[in-house]
Amino acid sequence: MDDALNSYGDIARPTAGGHGMDIASQRADELDALAIQRIEDLVALANGRHAIRALDVGCGHGGQAARMAKAGAQVLAVDIEDCAQDVARTMRDEGVDESAWAFRQMDIAAIAAIDARPQVIGCQRMIHYLCYPDALEALRILRGIAAEGAKLYLSASGMDSELVDGYEGQGVDVRQRFATLRPDRAEKHGITLPVCLYREGELAGLVREAGWRVDRVFCSGFGNVKLVASLEQCKP
Repeated sequence: MDDALNSYGDIARPTAGGHGMDIASQRADELDALAIQRIEDLVALANGRHAIRALDVGCGHGGQAARMAKAGAQVLAVDIEDCAQDVARTMRDEGVDESAWAFRQMDIAAIAAIDARPQVIGCQRMIHYLCYPDALEALRILRGIAAEGAKLYLSASGMDSELVDGYEGQGVDVRQRFATLRPDRAEKHGITLPVCLYREGELAGLVREAGWRVDRVFCSGFGNVKLVASLEQCKP
């Protein structure tokens, strides 16, 4: 496809505020699928005795949130932008009952105040919009609200992707790395804000520093970093 963004065939479907393209509404990637499998496993174990709660951080148009709800979770979808209408439309199109989901417009700091206790947390294509110290605090906040045994499904744009071409953060330590993309890359991918691109070991180090245990880390075919983590300790 000549108009495709990448080898997966994704097309340009911008999110608001220069936060990249909405990919989740076009397809589920490997990390999305792992999160859905986790929900399905938890639902089967619960056998109707209690709700399985999921949190989708940086939900965009709600593609993954809809998949989470269809897998059996009670989903809270959050985004810094007002995506309420887009999420509602996606849920209607996917046949998701209104009782299975909610949307809230908020930033990461506000998430600390919600009483969610999610067992599954998805955070795809969002954390790189935060500088390292803010990303660290965000992951600590998510850990603070997570349920016992929770798992985190996290991704970040990668230093091994085409985004690194002309990126001024090359050669800068990850703790100080925060720069805009080369103009043509920014336009193509709809990422107009400064970002911190990551290598696998750097994202894993960030997550561990925030108090999570890293279970798996890998790169997508495009070169973005994907990670699964769980709580190091049981919450009281």
